[in-house]
Amino acid sequence: MKRAFVFIASAVAIATTSADAGVIGYSSFARTASNGNTVIDVFAVMSNASDRLLNVYNANLTTTQGGSTLATFVQQAGTATRGWKPDATTSTRSNIVDSFMTIGVDGGAPYDGQYYASAGTGADGNFTNWSSLAPTVPVNAGWFLSPPTLPDNVAESMAGMTGTRTNSNAAAGNSNLGVWCSHFVIAAGDVGARWWNATAASKDGLTGATITNTGTMLIPAPGALALLGLAGFSSRRRRA
Repeated sequence: MKRAFVFIASAVAIATTSADAGVIGYSSFARTASNGNTVIDVFAVMSNASDRLLNVYNANLTTTQGGSTLATFVQQAGTATRGWKPDATTSTRSNIVDSFMTIGVDGGAPYDGQYYASAGTGADGNFTNWSSLAPTVPVNAGWFLSPPTLPDNVAESMAGMTGTRTNSNAAAGNSNLGVWCSHFVIAAGDVGARWWNATAASKDGLTGATITNTGTMLIPAPGALALLGLAGFSSRRRRA
């Protein structure tokens, strides 16, 4: 069965003085890796280069197939207790064998293989398998950057991202600024039906206001997109 990855962010109250500031939506970039796995990178899209992503929380992943309540993702073996934490050497966007969560980059510098989330004392208490190789995300999981004043979580340009882009709304599609927050790897042959429910909070770099936003994205796996395109072509031919 061909399925799809779905990202949903559920918002809480918004404290802001401007409608065009902070996080404005979400974008994902999906591609098929050389080993056949599907790789999906998710960004919280920002309106200004100075906006910061503070955290992602109340994240819930479920699947629409088989009655399961948890989605399954690829976790790289042999990495001790890192689990869903990113590390300084292997947690890059080119990684095609490991899923992890992140909030931006090390020092706000160009991506050089150092990524951070839930630094300091540990992860959100609901992310109970944060340090394990479990291929699932617990109910109401969250991750964050500590302290939030670090430069790691400032928006970057998404113009150089590869893969099929999906946007939660028009505003997100009109911005090329975002903070990387998730890297998912789905095994070859399993393009999964996975629902992501989460809240993302940001700091408006211009006003200092804390802002949350909501968005929904249906992210077809690259292979599913190709099949849909062929099906559409075949359908058009039959109608001709």
